[in-house]
Formats: sequence, structure tokens, C-alpha cells
Amino acid sequence: MTTPEDPKVFEAFQKQQKAKAREAKAREAMEAMTEEERAEYAKWAASEEEKATAEIPAQQTPPAPPAIFPFDDVFGMDPKTATPEPYKVNRRGVHVLLAFGTSSRWVQIAYAPLVITKAFTDAEGKQSVELAWTDRGKVVRRIVSREAIVRGRELIKTLGGDGLPVLDSDSREIERWLAVFEATNEPTIPTGYVARYLGWQPDGTFVSGPDGDTRVEVTYEEQKGAAAAHRRAGTLDKWRAGIGQLEGYPVPRVVLAASFAAPLLKPLSIPSFTVDISSRSTRGKTTCLQCGLSVWADPSEDARALASWRTTLIGAEKHLNLVRGLVTTLDETMTAESPEIVNNLIYDLPKNEGKLRGGGWPSGLQWQTVLLSTGERPALSYSTHQGAAARVLSLTTSPFGDGGGPVAVALRDCILDNHGQAGPEFARRLIEEISTQKGRDALRAEHEKLREQLLGTSDMTGRRAPKVAVIALAERLAHRWGILPYEPLPVERWQRMFADVQEESDDRPEMAMDVLRAHVASNAAHIFRRGESKRDDQPHSGWLGLVPAPGGPSWVAIPPEKARKILADAGYSLDAVLQGWIDAGYLEVSDTQRPKHLIQKKILSAQAKYLVFTPKGLDYDTLDVG
Repeated sequence: MTTPEDPKVFEAFQKQQKAKAREAKAREAMEAMTEEERAEYAKWAASEEEKATAEIPAQQTPPAPPAIFPFDDVFGMDPKTATPEPYKVNRRGVHVLLAFGTSSRWVQIAYAPLVITKAFTDAEGKQSVELAWTDRGKVVRRIVSREAIVRGRELIKTLGGDGLPVLDSDSREIERWLAVFEATNEPTIPTGYVARYLGWQPDGTFVSGPDGDTRVEVTYEEQKGAAAAHRRAGTLDKWRAGIGQLEGYPVPRVVLAASFAAPLLKPLSIPSFTVDISSRSTRGKTTCLQCGLSVWADPSEDARALASWRTTLIGAEKHLNLVRGLVTTLDETMTAESPEIVNNLIYDLPKNEGKLRGGGWPSGLQWQTVLLSTGERPALSYSTHQGAAARVLSLTTSPFGDGGGPVAVALRDCILDNHGQAGPEFARRLIEEISTQKGRDALRAEHEKLREQLLGTSDMTGRRAPKVAVIALAERLAHRWGILPYEPLPVERWQRMFADVQEESDDRPEMAMDVLRAHVASNAAHIFRRGESKRDDQPHSGWLGLVPAPGGPSWVAIPPEKARKILADAGYSLDAVLQGWIDAGYLEVSDTQRPKHLIQKKILSAQAKYLVFTPKGLDYDTLDVG
């Protein structure tokens, strides 16, 4: 064996080896004992231990703890805060007195002072605590659930990245330390309310953002950025001056009023709904969206409050779950991964609750909001639900028109520097207004009067009327309270935008069918006609579809990819209208096919699956072809 260069190390190694040899010899001797010898040995060992305990010299007792730790100076706690036994706290950390055989010694379990400084309860009664520790002379504070502090390793996993000064091996001792510390100081540790979302709270207060008096700790990690974006910047007067440029632009004015309408949903008992802005790109849709968002939050594209439709359904639900009375935004429906996300969200939004899921997935997430959405095509064109049009208020004209570019640029510069001021002021005035029964009744009466004026002439406009009325009311209140600088839009303008429109947006399957009929009629030469068309007749782009030979059953077969492109070019989604076509009897279906709406057909020797339209949907013989 090679001898280490350090003699002391070698000597320690030799002692260790000898000790191991003695232990092995003792074990062999114990194994060789008879039962009587074992009993005698046990009596002797117990007697020796009793003597040793009685003879522990006074100098083996650890010294008394140092002076009381200044919890009040370091963490701002009550001066009566005490360190429980058998612990001591100093600037280097937390120590516990542990017994080791016949002696005891101080063991360090945290490498900086670590304490509970406050206890919280949220709206659902769930409890959490604020932990505080020092790091390089600064105090770090984090709120964690009670579940975490009773599981030391989970606590380390949760806060390790934030610099929690605890090793994994000390996790059990930290569990005990925090429990004993809180129990000892329960009378002096303050309690409070923590908001898990923004907007209306159960006690009637309104939380506009995390920079107010109420502590905000959101439920999901993905919500932190959006919550932090609900901050104030600039001044209300400068925001008002910039917003004044919108007086002649009704679309962004509606969006702005819809943002103020969000906190009115609760006192007026109106479900969540969508305001959708659709037009060609580079026409100011995103700026319009940012304008509405600036009422409550930082509208910049870097801030997380301005979200995109490029998300999952769960991700979108988490975004909505952040608020109970504030506006939310989702930009550019064209970026959605699938039409079903848009379809499901705009239809489920008024339920104020997300889908129920198992397997540990977020389930039944709640919200209350006005959703501002944009896209190059209407959000309703993605929907398969016949009742969706009553849930969405659509604005399909360019927000700033053809000459409003300079206004949009100037407005955007203003709201990026001045935001998050108008909404909290609106909420403050609203709380004052509804603080009495008389005020609540007056608010409802004014809304009801507007609703009656905006009923329109159809069932659909009647269903939209409460939503249009709450937006119109919000604009009136914001002007009345000195927040908006321009006069409210007259009722007649609201009627023209929403009450006098036709119901065509609720029959998208039929509208999409009209698009397909028109395309087939204008491209009849691209249809393969059995018994007439020849191989050499095939157009360069391929056959659009096929029809049977004369005298047989009438149908028109079109490849699904062709139909999808035709509809997409016209602003419709095949997936969104497909079920509507099936329900209307426009498509042949077969239980032997998978999926049942795609039927095998053959052009010459090439066989493929087609959408096969019945005469009710696409009657080739009656189309104006040529």
C-alpha cells in the first residue's frame, strides 16, 4: 500500500483500520456466546451505560445560546418573536441541539436565518406562508403552500432555485424547525389574505395588479408573467390625451369600452363573452388590441399580458383563469394550432369555467372576463356551434381605416409609456357607485334601458343585446367619471354596428356551402364526368372532383384537401363546418368508412377518399355551370 505524504492522514487511516478489526472481532465473539452469556452481557452493558450517564462531566454540556436574534431588525417581525428550544439562530443560520450517544452538540440545519414571517389564506380557504431568509445582506421573501413546508424536500425543490439556504440532507430538520418556530410565535406572526387571481375578490374588493395593497400569488407558473404585466406606468392624464385621438374611430373605441366593461359583468350578472376584431393584416388589429389592454396592463409585445392564440386549450384556460373582472387578450387566430382551440374556447367562454379533466390536469378553471380576440378572418368562422354567434361580438372593418396609420402609431407610442392607470380608477369609482343598494339599482336600470334600445329585430340580436349594452354602459360611465375624454357613442351607432346586422354569422356551414357551390360552378371544366371525361382532359392543377355518369344517382365528390383550400381562401375552416354539413344532410356518410364522411371513389384507375355531396348540398345539374 502506498503511504500518503501526510503522516497525520496515514495515522488516522491506521486507527480506522484497527477500529474496524476490533469491531469485527467483537462481532465474532458475540456470535459465539451462549444464551446465558448473552443475558449476562446485556445486564453488564445496561449497568455501564447507567454509570456513564450519571458521570457526564459538566464541561460536555454545550454552552448557552448567544444573545437573542434580532428578528425585528432583520425581518421586520414583532419584537416579541422568540427562538424556541432546542434551537438557536444567528447571522450564519439556524442550529439545533441534537443528542449523539452520551453527549449532545449544535448542528447547523440552515446556512442563513430562515423563518416564517406571515401566514395567508386565499379565497378558497387554502393556506400558505411567507418564508424569509437572508442572502448576501438582503432579505428574500417567498410565499409557499403549507403542503410544501411540511415536506422538506418538496420545499427545497420549490425554492432551491431562489436560493433557499438548506441542504437536502437537512430537509427533515427544517420541517421540524419551521413547525416549532410557527407554533411558538403563533400570537405574533401576522395573518393576511393572498389573492390567487386579479379582479373581484370574495370580500368585494378589487385587485387590479400585484403592485396594490393585496398580496398576489397566482396558482400557475405560466400566470406569473401576465400578472406582473398588470402594472402602472406614466400618468392617467397622458393616457387620456393619447386616447383622445380615437374619437373618430369606432372600432378601437368599442374595444376600449369593452375593456372597461369587464368589471361590470359581476354586478350586472352577465357571463363572459368575446369581442373579435378581424380584418386584413397590417391594418392595426394588434394596436387596437393593445389599446384595450392598456386600460389594465402593459400592452407591449414583450409583456405577457398580450397573449397569442398560438397556445393549447389548457394554456388559454390558464390565461383566462388569471382574472375575475379584467379584460384578456388573444392575438391572431391564424396562429392557433387547430380550429378546435378557437371553436371550443369562444363557445365555452360564457360558462365562466373550463373543461373538467382528470389525471392531475387543471380542471374546471374559473374566470370572468371580456376576451379581446383578433385575426385575419372572423373567430366565428372557426366555430361549429350554432349558438356561437350570440357569444361573440364581431367587428370586421379595419380599426383605423385606410388613412389612420399615423394615429395608430402615435396612439401606440402613448400607451406603451402610459398604461394600467384607467382601469384601477374605473374599478374604484364602480365600487363607490355600487356600495349602496340605490347605486346598484341605478346601474342595473341604466343597463336595462340600453339593452331594450339595442334588442334589434331578431332572436340573435336580442341575445347579443345585454353584451352590447354593457359595453355601451361602460363607455358612458368612463366618460361620466372623467376617465375617457370624448363623448360616448350614440345609441344609434351601437344599433348600426350590432343590432341591425344580419344573422348570417350563425349559419357558417351554409355560407361555406355557398362558397363551394360557387367555386364548382365557375370551375365546371375541372370536374371529371364519368362516361364523358378522358384522361387527356385533366387540367394542370388536377381534377377538382367528379360526378357520376348521366342517368345514375346524383352526387358530387370533392377531395377533402381541395375543399379545405377553397374554404380557407374564403375565410372558412373545413373542420369548423363539417359537422354542420353532416347534420344538414349535405354529405353522404357510411358506417363502414373511417371517418364515416370520407367515401371511396375512383377517377379512371385512381382510387381515393372524397367528400361526397348529396343533391341537397351540391346539385351539379342545377348549378349555373359554364
